[in-house]
Amino acid sequence: MSKINGRQLCAMLLICDAFSMFCFTGGMSLVTAAGLAAGTFIQWAAVQPLLRRGGAVTKGEKLVFGAYFIYWGGVLFNLQWETSRDIYIPYESSGGIWGKLLISGLIALVCLYISSVGIKAVSRAALIAAAVGAGCLLIAGISAVRSPHWENLTLAESGRSFGEEVLRSAAMSGAVGGLAVLAPAAKGDSRRTAAVYFACKLVLVTGMVLTSVLVAGGIMSVTELPVVTAAQLSQPFPVQRIDSLFLMVFTVYAVFSIGIQAASAAYLIGEVWPSAEKYAGAASVVLMIAAGALLSKVQLYSSSNAAVIFAAVTAVPMLGAAADSAKARRVRGC
Repeated sequence: MSKINGRQLCAMLLICDAFSMFCFTGGMSLVTAAGLAAGTFIQWAAVQPLLRRGGAVTKGEKLVFGAYFIYWGGVLFNLQWETSRDIYIPYESSGGIWGKLLISGLIALVCLYISSVGIKAVSRAALIAAAVGAGCLLIAGISAVRSPHWENLTLAESGRSFGEEVLRSAAMSGAVGGLAVLAPAAKGDSRRTAAVYFACKLVLVTGMVLTSVLVAGGIMSVTELPVVTAAQLSQPFPVQRIDSLFLMVFTVYAVFSIGIQAASAAYLIGEVWPSAEKYAGAASVVLMIAAGALLSKVQLYSSSNAAVIFAAVTAVPMLGAAADSAKARRVRGC
């Protein structure tokens, strides 16, 4: 694989984080912003041992992370499916089951193409998609600040404690696993890349929460998708609502988020089994769809989902370090 650079890697990971925030369900408040911020710092600390060690270097670790990408891709498929109840491409009967199936099928086909072109091509396109999305979110943020409803900061309630919000941050941070395995393969210092990524993520998640609270905080108790609702209510231009632009960004980010997981899984499959590299992209998409079906009852914010993500970035490097230590003892014994 031709190495990607740190900016491209950060763009890919932030797109996944933004899509998870688009699909955020339940209330938001200042406690949510604080919990997501604290969770971001915890995740930054959690990936340090793996980054210092140099990432997934053994075949076993590559298999584990390949399975992780397939798992998280399945979770993202489910997020897209559930959120399509409120966000869908408008056409006749688009809100029904057939519309959801058609959109999901189209996303799967595009992801198949993305996984086949390789992660290097995906990383280049991610920079453009990230820039467009950043512009959209910036417009929404400026609109919220220009006509703020400051009372919403105290009116909005998430219905969760600070600790629960930290757990929710962990459960929706599947991109951290991508950082753990791809940062060492990227150009430059992986720890510096990680620092830049987490700094950008901190701004992203807290900015999206505060914007949503300012715009939709007064109706947060009856809002299922607060970020989507804030985009629908925001009107920064006199003749054009921002929700049409948001629909476009949501669709692009859904495709990119799932496609990035497929491309990453395909890359690792090709690394473990070079003879299967030609079919790795198709295999990863099919496995992600199967994972999505199996995980259809798993809640995004469940403790089990948080445990899988935590294991991917902590348990795997600890096991790898133990294996390295055992190997070193055997060498010394010889």
